[in-house]
Amino acid sequence: MDPEGTAPEGTEEPVVGDLVIDEARKRMGVVTGRVGGRLQIRPPAGGTEWDCGPEFARPARADEIVRVNVAAVSAKYQGRRA
Repeated sequence: MDPEGTAPEGTEEPVVGDLVIDEARKRMGVVTGRVGGRLQIRPPAGGTEWDCGPEFARPARADEIVRVNVAAVSAKYQGRRA
């Protein structure tokens, strides 16, 4: 991430289904679409979508994906939503 909180230069724009980090909100989500040039992103475990400028989205790293998967399994085991 650069000092302005945008995705690194040269990062490919995400497509539907990609797991991304919204650097502006410091949130992870799945790209579900695009409206008016902005990405539509939903939390991995479901929930309310939010808009994200493509310049703020970067691909999630492997360690971030593992962390989300562990949280989802833990939440399921405990009978709650991640």
